[in-house]
Amino acid sequence: MKQLPSINLSETLTHIIYEIIKGYPSFYHIDMNRALVCLSSNRRGSRGGIYGKLVPLRFRDGSPLVRHHGKLYRMPPVTCENRDLLYLIYFYMPRFFDLPMEEKVKVIFHELFHISPLFNGDIRRMGEGKAIHGHSRDHYNTHFEHEMSDFIKKIKGTPFTKFLQLNSRELFCYFSRVTGTRMKLPRPLRVDTEQLKN
Repeated sequence: MKQLPSINLSETLTHIIYEIIKGYPSFYHIDMNRALVCLSSNRRGSRGGIYGKLVPLRFRDGSPLVRHHGKLYRMPPVTCENRDLLYLIYFYMPRFFDLPMEEKVKVIFHELFHISPLFNGDIRRMGEGKAIHGHSRDHYNTHFEHEMSDFIKKIKGTPFTKFLQLNSRELFCYFSRVTGTRMKLPRPLRVDTEQLKN
């Protein structure tokens, strides 16, 4: 079998996200010029592994600083092509890519819906007690299930469907080179309060 040219998984997933953003009002607020799709790795079949993760680069209400146990922290600045980023969206190899197409789409919608409607670097907060998903993950997923179902129908027969139907092994078989953006997960940094006074 003749292999196809190389594929950049981050770029391909970004194109899919653009289609979601322009197609559904729930996601109009997302500006992919200030978000970056990255790949990370986890072991095939490992228990408790994750498929995707949204990493906000600001704290509550978009604040650059947070106080925790009396100490101040900030996220390190993350840039791409001279753009200050507010979000990183990670998809995990091979677990995400080994999902059925419909489940891949659900993971993409799930992570995008975490982005604050204010697009300020914070997450969408679903409640005070359980801010990330609200009272249940299943209920959280109902917020976008109609858009997700419509999107799956909308891309039927397009190259997006063909891409999303490939698992990790097939990607490496069909393409001569498989690449993507990799970035170390940023961690909050302790702030020297004396520096803030200057």
